[in-house]
Amino acid sequence: MNPSAKTYIDAGNTLKEQGKLDEAIANYQKALKIEPNNALAYNQTGEIYLLQGKMAEAIAACQNAIKLQPNNALAYKNLGNGLQAGGKIEEAIRAYSKAVEIDPQFAEAYANLGSMLGIQGQMEKAIPYFQKALEIKPNIAAVHWNLGNALNKVKRSSEAIACWQKAAECNPQQFSAEAINDRGSMCAQAGKFAEAMDNYQRAIQIKPDFALAYINLGTLLQKEGKIDDAIAQFNKALELKPDYLEAYAKLGNLLIEREKYDEAIAQYQKVIQLQPDAVEAHFNFGTALLEQGKIYQAIAALQKVLELQPNNAEAYSNLGIALYRQFKQSDRGNLNQFDAAFNNFQKALEINPNLLAAHVGIYELINNSIILLSNYSLEHLKKAAETHLQNCGETGKLIASTTFINVYLKSGLHQIALEKFLEIEPLIYNSELSEPEITSLYAHLLFNLNYLRDDRAANSKLSKLIGERYAELIAKAYSPINLPQKPRQGQLKIGILSAHFRRHSVSWCSGDIIQELAKLTPHLYLYSTKQYQPDDRTQLFEKVAAKFYKPSKFTNGNADGKEIVEQILQDELDVLIELDSITIPLQVDIIHQQPARLCLSWLGFEAPFISEKNYFLGDGHTQPEGVEEYYREQLIRMPDSFVAVGGFECLPVDRKNARRGLRIAEDQIVYLCVSPAYKLNADLIKAQVQILKQVPDSVLIYKGHTGDLEIIQAAYKKECEAIGVGLHRIKYLSITKTEEEHRKNYKIADVLLDSYPYNGGTHNLEALWFNLPIVTRSGEQYLSRMGYSFLKTLGISAGIGNSWEEYVDWGVKLGKDRELRQKIQQQLVESKQPETLSPLWNPKKFAQDMYGMLEKLLK
Repeated sequence: MNPSAKTYIDAGNTLKEQGKLDEAIANYQKALKIEPNNALAYNQTGEIYLLQGKMAEAIAACQNAIKLQPNNALAYKNLGNGLQAGGKIEEAIRAYSKAVEIDPQFAEAYANLGSMLGIQGQMEKAIPYFQKALEIKPNIAAVHWNLGNALNKVKRSSEAIACWQKAAECNPQQFSAEAINDRGSMCAQAGKFAEAMDNYQRAIQIKPDFALAYINLGTLLQKEGKIDDAIAQFNKALELKPDYLEAYAKLGNLLIEREKYDEAIAQYQKVIQLQPDAVEAHFNFGTALLEQGKIYQAIAALQKVLELQPNNAEAYSNLGIALYRQFKQSDRGNLNQFDAAFNNFQKALEINPNLLAAHVGIYELINNSIILLSNYSLEHLKKAAETHLQNCGETGKLIASTTFINVYLKSGLHQIALEKFLEIEPLIYNSELSEPEITSLYAHLLFNLNYLRDDRAANSKLSKLIGERYAELIAKAYSPINLPQKPRQGQLKIGILSAHFRRHSVSWCSGDIIQELAKLTPHLYLYSTKQYQPDDRTQLFEKVAAKFYKPSKFTNGNADGKEIVEQILQDELDVLIELDSITIPLQVDIIHQQPARLCLSWLGFEAPFISEKNYFLGDGHTQPEGVEEYYREQLIRMPDSFVAVGGFECLPVDRKNARRGLRIAEDQIVYLCVSPAYKLNADLIKAQVQILKQVPDSVLIYKGHTGDLEIIQAAYKKECEAIGVGLHRIKYLSITKTEEEHRKNYKIADVLLDSYPYNGGTHNLEALWFNLPIVTRSGEQYLSRMGYSFLKTLGISAGIGNSWEEYVDWGVKLGKDRELRQKIQQQLVESKQPETLSPLWNPKKFAQDMYGMLEKLLK
């Protein structure tokens, strides 16, 4: 070799070792200029190109080296590396084979041959090459590792483990269990979960007592939803290391997912025992107690968290939830309990304004307190809703606005609620809605929508949007159901879902029909979806049902939907009817899964807007032909009305004495309004007062079971003063203890004035049953056409208005025209006679028609 060429090659080698690859190549190229046939310079250049990933240049350089020196084993090995990197496996195998042919002691070439055969899946052929390499050089860690991989693939696991352990001995930094575990963690962080799992499993095989690897493997299995497998790994870690805090904590979290709260609590207690100031353990301990319903213990645990970490927003939020549930459990809620819960939610939001859980907590607290607290507390709730809205930021705006609308509507402030709704409606369409937002909008905003406006197209558009989003949440939460295709035999098996098998409007309107259905099929199953105190109505339902199912478990008063679905599947229903729609979202969850061949919503509210596969039952009056496009569910119509009752009971009343007690003369016309505050609005009140103005000496009795009476009275006062009607002409009655007592008012009055845009359902039926003429305004949407449906089913047109002007005209006419009132009263009397019985009072016919319709749909 020319001395100057050798100098450049030596310099290039030095630069290569220093990582100065471009400078090294420059030196090799200078050597080649001096000595163009220098094979070593070409080979060294090829090696650098391999390091740089320049495979074409590397292959060319190695080929030049081989031309000049055909017996250069190293050049063939390098050529094989370049070909392998280019995916040319067969050519690489030929190059490596030539290398070992030239140099039978070339360990690296044997190892590379084994790797190529492994890539081709020829493990049995690869193994001898790895073994040959190790005969020559016993301490090449990578070859031990690759031999272990090949042996593992052919199920020779004990030999494989021995090889991996040998690799770790040879190179602990790269192949020890700890190093492999670390590589697994890096893969997991990069989202390469399969590689991560493989590394954790290898680490455990190399070192079976490696507790951390079990923890990491369990954590990965948890992410993949393999909860039972993850639990097994955490338990194994604890066998190896009984004081392993992280294992106890992770095991506790998994057990909560499995709803095994007692076992989870035991894990957290162990962490706290080992480390008394472990904040997260105290937090999770309190959360588990909360889920278990151990409210007082949960409060103590969460207070301990705040003692240790005073700025823990999540702890304040969960403490708010615990205090709210304590408030719910008390016999009668009080404002101090409400404030305690509210203040903790507020504190959570001061620390973290974007904490959705706290926004949802306030939403649930205020909305449920409308029921828990008396009407006299509505002013307090309004202030709380206003405070939340002012401080909610962008994160909580929709949730806080939904609460604000609900409280103001329930108080009787329809216009303010409507304005807030119109403000946020565009935001709903333009936002990426979170799960809590979807849930709150579905459960409360869609409910209130029907009280706020009568616009079929706009309401349908919004209901479809929110309903679709809610249906997506249901689909994620529940596993798909595949019903067996069995031929139906015998009478229909009908299931009915409701939270109201007790004294409630749904019960009064469905009870007689359900009794008649029980006569048509012995297979009538009732499923209760809410925890409540049974009463005499409950006994009626229990008596007629083949099965009255009460879930074994209630969480905060609500049933477990999965438990009910399992029961329905066991009962193998033909038909599942739910009575409450979005007022009980759990029932919507259940029918969306379609646990029966035919699922439908009926009676209690508007359609749920969640599935084209389900049905919604109405009639031709509430859903006239042509409105199908405004629904997601398929519409089916009863031939008469969407409901039928066999009557209502009423306590005895002496009309003359009752009027005298109210300072009303026998000859005065008495209008009655029994609409709760959330059904009132300025237009309705104005129309009622205008009627009083035009009917001399007439009076209006107002009796609503919810609302802020001061606000209601102020609204009537404003209208009375505006048109000159004496305030004494409006009488306000207090709430009665029972429905039977309430119904006495229908016998005192002369005309019922219905509400709009949400008509009276039960109230209209009660009035008509007691032969009281009604004035109703008919609108576009289903719930604004109930009064219309009842009157048309009875064959009565008098009293139906399509505008406020017509509403007032009918109110005046019925007040002034005694003969017209008597004629309607006579029609109502005759409608209850057996020979002229109206379908509205014929639950037997309704049940028969419904049964026949269900049979037809199933065919």
